[in-house]
Amino acid sequence: MEGPQWARVEDTSILCSPQKAKLDGNLAFTVNFKLNGGIRHNFTRNLWEQAYDQHDAGLLMIYWVDLARNRPLLSKPVKSDKFKRRAIFFWTRNPELPYRVWSTVATEFETVLYPKSETEAQDMLFNVTRTFEVPAKELGSGTHELSARVKARWGRHVFTERGTASGKTGNVKVEVE
Repeated sequence: MEGPQWARVEDTSILCSPQKAKLDGNLAFTVNFKLNGGIRHNFTRNLWEQAYDQHDAGLLMIYWVDLARNRPLLSKPVKSDKFKRRAIFFWTRNPELPYRVWSTVATEFETVLYPKSETEAQDMLFNVTRTFEVPAKELGSGTHELSARVKARWGRHVFTERGTASGKTGNVKVEVE
């Protein structure tokens, strides 16, 4: 399997608060998306253990989110963000977990999370919510349509091949007075 079979970006959305802003105010944009497909399906405890036994100690996910105006020719990003999330497999002696190998998830905020289930680990690694704050004067007065382009990239591991996935959100209209 390669590319689209390994993963696809789904459930993309973009929200803006407020939808009408003054020129001296700020706009908050929230972009949500999920990465689904083979990479998420294969991120299970059994395959974590196989990877750990073969000295494959984790999975690094690199994400990009570009917030851009919808213009026919000039679609320069208003804001861009690149961040990483890392799953690390480790030998556990935690009495709450009856398994030999488990996973932690390190987020872009340098917070290490300890999921209690496979599903929770998958959600922590593959569900993304990013928030951007943009000064309204950066957009200028008038009505603007914005959308977000998202991309994910990962390397080859025991449970997946190298790949990328990308997607785009719908449009959101913003009015700046």
